[in-house]
Amino acid sequence: MQHGDVWRALDAIATRKGLSASGLAKLAGLDATAFNKSKRVSKEGRPRWPSTESIARALTATGIDYAEFARLVSGHSKQSIPLLDFPDAAQDRLFNEHGVPTDTAWNQAEFPGPEWDDGCFALEIVDAAFEPVYRAGDHIIATRQTDVRRNDRVIVKTASRALLVGEILRQSSRRLELRALVGSGPLMPLEADQIDWVARIIWASQ
Repeated sequence: MQHGDVWRALDAIATRKGLSASGLAKLAGLDATAFNKSKRVSKEGRPRWPSTESIARALTATGIDYAEFARLVSGHSKQSIPLLDFPDAAQDRLFNEHGVPTDTAWNQAEFPGPEWDDGCFALEIVDAAFEPVYRAGDHIIATRQTDVRRNDRVIVKTASRALLVGEILRQSSRRLELRALVGSGPLMPLEADQIDWVARIIWASQ
């Protein structure tokens, strides 16, 4: 067990629950700075380890058992996340009000890594529409529970039930501008009332 592995596992738990390191500490009833990166190494450069009590409180607060924490420390954790064919994600009522996938209609896929949250979902590309960036059979994993920023790759569901994949060029409270990933990358401007939801792509099986 390495110092960095333990802290990475705690970071993964925070990410899974949509929290920052300080948010996880507060949820666990600890000082807000207990898990901050500045607390992980002393002024003399010696590694500081989280206490067993702080780990236990974080696991209790997030509902994660010690066996899963050990898998996160070892880097062997695999999580099942909801999976749909890409076109099917345009259906209504597949997500709850918090952007978390519902149980209806979803299959399951394995997410190869610890950094996920409860809103993660996978879409399988079924045709050549996004070549050469994404090919038929690729899985793209996205989440609706993180903020999106300029240059992020995203999936956008429009109010007309179309699904768009692009890179954010500009955004404001009233407008989102995307560049298509395919071809010459035409601009795709969308007004806020044209958008149902936006999900940030965080991984692809390429």
